[in-house]
Amino acid sequence: MKVIQVGDIANVARTLTQGLREAGVDSRLLLMPKSGDTDVPEEPGIDIIRQRFRVLTHLLLICRLLGRYRNSDIFHAHALYNILLMFLNKLEVSHFHGSDLLEVASGNSLYSKLLRRAMHKTKRILVSTPDLLDRVAAIGIPLEKVTFLPNPIDVNHFRPREVQSPFGENDLTIKLFHPTRFQSIKHNERLLYAFQQLQTKYPLRLYLIQHKFHSPDQQKIADIIKKLGLKRTYFIPAVPHKRLVSYYNAADIVLDQFERPIMSLVSLEALSCGKPLISAFPQDSESYPENPPVLRGFTVEEIAESISFLVEHRDQWEDIGRKGREWVIRNHSMPVVISQLKKIYQELLD
Repeated sequence: MKVIQVGDIANVARTLTQGLREAGVDSRLLLMPKSGDTDVPEEPGIDIIRQRFRVLTHLLLICRLLGRYRNSDIFHAHALYNILLMFLNKLEVSHFHGSDLLEVASGNSLYSKLLRRAMHKTKRILVSTPDLLDRVAAIGIPLEKVTFLPNPIDVNHFRPREVQSPFGENDLTIKLFHPTRFQSIKHNERLLYAFQQLQTKYPLRLYLIQHKFHSPDQQKIADIIKKLGLKRTYFIPAVPHKRLVSYYNAADIVLDQFERPIMSLVSLEALSCGKPLISAFPQDSESYPENPPVLRGFTVEEIAESISFLVEHRDQWEDIGRKGREWVIRNHSMPVVISQLKKIYQELLD
């Protein structure tokens, strides 16, 4: 079986490629980094097209698909790349991760219309979070061709380990880590208002990851920090994905997004590192056979309450972290996800 994936969102395609290759599948990934993004590492099975002009990048991409990879058995497109593969008549799998469906597929732009057309033409649709199943159904796609494929986590890399703190602070303050990308749909600002309530009550430090490329959402967060007069709040430079493991392990508590009821990659990686997690994921969710040990954080009040609970019950951190890692291994580890993906590919080939 020869598989070619095109595009990547949040390193999911890269991790899937790694897992497939380890499972004996001839799997490749075509990547087209943004101009100026030099942090995309070379790895086995990764074919990177680096060009200054996006038009030239896409021309080279087409040449690779029609040339070097023309005999692939499975063409697996991530996000909007399914539009291109639809026009090339090489689209078996369309894989969606969030914003591509939430913001694009439901719109009226040309991209939106082409995306919906590609979704109807593809043989199988994969979604990385269960809440996207309803979005796909709303577009009129039969649910029998849609599958929730959990995001894979390399639990051997994202694991509890002793690290030299990259935060540079070795005091007794409790370190809150919020690596989630700044987007209005994720309501990062709720954490800031909760932190304002607690910053004089507890010895807390809050660390946020700065985008590589400046955005209006990031500026909004910076403005709120200034308006609220927050102390001990820090932006740290963006780091390569795999280096995040040091930050997870140096943190005491990890906080993810506060709107969508999902387990994102940030949530999964934090749990895999054995860290207490606060996010919008509801405990009454039916997304999994068993729900993860996540503390609720949807409203400002819930975020503040969950932080307070963890600060006042430090003796429970280890147990919460252990249970979280065990849950990730059962539901999102590489062997579990790759086994599901190989079964999907085989069904398409039979």
